[in-house]
Amino acid sequence: HERRLRRRDHLVQENGDPDLSCSIDELDPWTAWAYKPRTISFLFVGACFLIWASGALDPESNKSGDLVTSVKRGVWAMIAVFLTYCLLQAPSTVLTRPHPAVWRLVHGMAVVYLVALTFLLFQTRDDARQFMKFLHPDLGVELPERSYGADCRIYIPENPSSRFKNVYETLFDEYVLAHILGWWGKAILIRNQPLLWVLSTGIEFMELTFRHMLPKFNECWWDSIILDILTC
Repeated sequence: HERRLRRRDHLVQENGDPDLSCSIDELDPWTAWAYKPRTISFLFVGACFLIWASGALDPESNKSGDLVTSVKRGVWAMIAVFLTYCLLQAPSTVLTRPHPAVWRLVHGMAVVYLVALTFLLFQTRDDARQFMKFLHPDLGVELPERSYGADCRIYIPENPSSRFKNVYETLFDEYVLAHILGWWGKAILIRNQPLLWVLSTGIEFMELTFRHMLPKFNECWWDSIILDILTC
């Protein structure tokens, strides 16, 4: 019994969950292995991978590489090191399934996203797009914008193919799926329906505020009220 208590205390210390009251033997056998600390192993494997990926073992091959490739690889390596640190050492959240480390990793990704947005905030539009090309060549390209409020009629009698064309195109737009998945994710985290509606209403006010900058924020009244606020 004392051995189980010591193992439980060790689990609490490693995973940062003070409510964890079970030992490894009482955990789900599919995830019990993940509760055993492997910090030294991760550190060793990660250090070996960084040395190999940086080309330190073959310095002659790096002389032929260009600056863009080196910067790109360095940025991705920096992000990978930070996410690995978050996976192992960041504070655990209240979410414990399937494992606290998963949500520590998600938290680290959110921090990387926040820091990247902060950096882009101080860049011009062209410089920001050029920076995105460092991460992937397909990024940093201006995409065509679509205005959803050009024609707000629900019923179009002169259209023989589909008299509800506007509603059909809005319902089967990719942003509808994004709204549904976003609502589902926020519902899992917040678990409060009135607060979810407050967030949806706030997003609509944000779209009204910045629709002069992005044409896709210009939506019809039935799209904003019925689909975005009352539905998702």
